[in-house]
Amino acid sequence: MHFLNPMLQNHPMESSFIQTWLNRLADKYTPSLFQSYASTSGHVETGPYIDIYDARHGSVIYREFSDVLNTVEAISIHNGQLLNFGSFAEVYGSAKSHSAMVRLHRLSPGEAISPSCVNVHCYLVESALCRHYADLGLFGLCGSAKRVLQDYNLDYIHNALDYLNCSLDKHDCLFCFGLDPYLLNWGKPLGELNVAALDALDLGRPVCIVSNNFSVAFVNSDLINQIRQSAIGHSPSFQSFIDSINQHGYVNAEGMSMLPWAFSEKELLWHLSDLPNTFGAIVELGRKQGVSHFEVALQSHFVDLLFKNLVSSEPPQRAFSAYYTYQSYIDELARLDHCEVMKTPQLVRLNKTTSVALTVGRLATCGYKWVHDYHYDELFVPCSSILRNGSNLCLHSDFPREPVCPLRLAEIATERDIEAMPNNYSCDERTLDPGQCITPTEALRAVTHGAAWHAKIAGFNTEGGAAHYMKLDGDPLCDKKRWRDIKVTLL
Repeated sequence: MHFLNPMLQNHPMESSFIQTWLNRLADKYTPSLFQSYASTSGHVETGPYIDIYDARHGSVIYREFSDVLNTVEAISIHNGQLLNFGSFAEVYGSAKSHSAMVRLHRLSPGEAISPSCVNVHCYLVESALCRHYADLGLFGLCGSAKRVLQDYNLDYIHNALDYLNCSLDKHDCLFCFGLDPYLLNWGKPLGELNVAALDALDLGRPVCIVSNNFSVAFVNSDLINQIRQSAIGHSPSFQSFIDSINQHGYVNAEGMSMLPWAFSEKELLWHLSDLPNTFGAIVELGRKQGVSHFEVALQSHFVDLLFKNLVSSEPPQRAFSAYYTYQSYIDELARLDHCEVMKTPQLVRLNKTTSVALTVGRLATCGYKWVHDYHYDELFVPCSSILRNGSNLCLHSDFPREPVCPLRLAEIATERDIEAMPNNYSCDERTLDPGQCITPTEALRAVTHGAAWHAKIAGFNTEGGAAHYMKLDGDPLCDKKRWRDIKVTLL
């Protein structure tokens, strides 16, 4: 199914910049760097309780999201496993037959319990490395999943650089990730961020800004000089790097492998030793957005090693699985990842055994590019067509290019509205291909059971298996509250 999967070949987490960075880190890695983390990160046992959640009083428990409304009165969970579901009398009677103590949780009116979300093909390890630095993406320095910046422009970039410059120690590198050149200049080279322009800011430190959607970076002379003083600065390839920058004004894909040489040995050791903290922060952020299971993309044996170290002290519930991208891009299980665009002839080749993961989030933030560049028989994130074809649909954020917020993705799939740059579109332009909208039930399934099927999670929310449920402060199928604003708590 490689013919439908060009995104993997151009993903920024698969770039030569990331690969070289990982190679430099591998040279500095020792097992002792993570030992202190493992010794202080023990999990807390849940205790010998059976938790029963009661939805008989103006609340609802969704067993799963399907064409037929599938709700139950109560569910019981014991040590992270789904014990039973059904009527309250059946669930309570079954729980009393066990030796464990029973705790009753009466849901408040308006609350809901639903299957929790699965985040597939996410680059958690690489993202944890990038989160050592500032995110200049469309969602701002806080990376909020609630709203996109409506004034994302060069003024925002310059103001952010000035703000960040004040927070760094003297001579530290100001390294930024997440720049979205498409929205800043609609796909054209950013002359306003060339070497001379960044030098004119006179920040007095090396500056590097890496794009979040393809292999390109913008640097100043201080950063180039720092690379020149490294070991790679004496190689013939360095002159080619300089010639390319002089020609383009920025670092292109071929030159991205030079950038990690700007990191000193001290910085590399800091990246590794602090990796558990940034990794844990990302996982916790995802869980606050309703993600109970992360499927991590592993692109090298070193990333595999780091990942195993990072999750070794996580709670015992099955919260992680791995997808080995470095073994093969062609999935024998007929699985497609990171899809944004399909041609009609490609779409009809799908069947009921195929699972398609669409990166629907960029629909709402890169509208201009897609409205003006894609037409004829090319379909942008064809959610409805995939379902009509009988294939499984999974929605994912393409993290770190979009925030971890599955409910936001589901909401986008039902509306298909451009959120960014409102002054550049009329009302009839803001909805991209409304025929590809899907129903709320279909969208919620695509981030829960659909995503679980895509990740091949055995026994997702089956009796005796791991319980993947979340409590919501509103009913997503009845309330008018925006889904991305719903407060989520994992059970």
